[in-house]
Amino acid sequence: MKAKKILAAVTALSLTTVVFASCGDSADSSSSAAATTTTATTTTTTAATTTAAAESAADSTATADSSADATTGGDSDYTPVKTFEGYDAFLMFGDSQWLWGNWQGQGEADATQAFGVDADVTGDGEYTVSITNASISYDDPDEGLNPQVALDGDYAVAAEGCVVMCVDIIGLLNGDKLKGTGDPKSDKEAPGKYNADDLKVEVKSIKADGQEVAFDNAKIKYGNIEDNNNCYRIEIYNDYGDTAKDSPIDKDALTFEDSLEVTFSIEGLSE
Repeated sequence: MKAKKILAAVTALSLTTVVFASCGDSADSSSSAAATTTTATTTTTTAATTTAAAESAADSTATADSSADATTGGDSDYTPVKTFEGYDAFLMFGDSQWLWGNWQGQGEADATQAFGVDADVTGDGEYTVSITNASISYDDPDEGLNPQVALDGDYAVAAEGCVVMCVDIIGLLNGDKLKGTGDPKSDKEAPGKYNADDLKVEVKSIKADGQEVAFDNAKIKYGNIEDNNNCYRIEIYNDYGDTAKDSPIDKDALTFEDSLEVTFSIEGLSE
């Protein structure tokens, strides 16, 4: 800002000097001298007005830049949602280098590994869950920066390959395997009220950076797959699951820089 003020002052001074220099050593009448003085004053005033306007605009820009810089994580496009009217559905994902890792839902009580864009499943319909460059590199004021991600400046380096890609819906199933206590929407061991066999769930699309990813729906696993929780799981790929033997996607060809999203439909939640 000081540099801008100095430049404006120099510009105004230069304009004034040019006006006076054009008078030379001539012995004109007093009216000519007055005209010259008026011209100089007008030029100086114009320069000052222009300078003030420029400084005002620069101040506005600086204020806007300051606000942008103050945004947590340096990206105003992502704000994690941690409360849900229905059930928290999230995209569990890990790339081949274990850098893009999202292992918990935002609604979980101790969500220290939640870096996704979750969906609030409030009834039958279609929902989209995702993980984005903004979410994976977000510096959460409560949990801090993702310790796993590799950053290039403020942005995560591109994800390559896949070791895990699942959708978990927390709090949904009625506890065929676990009968814990607590709120099923935040505690995976507490039973919900639905039977997995009574729900119809289907993956509708998978997109990497907005481009469709080919998949074989017949090979995707659905239901209460794990023994240590009551989540409804859509297993698209898991190095440690049945899909490792016959993968629904080409996991090695998967790569993206900005986003990975899965859209699914669910029926059977209506009372």
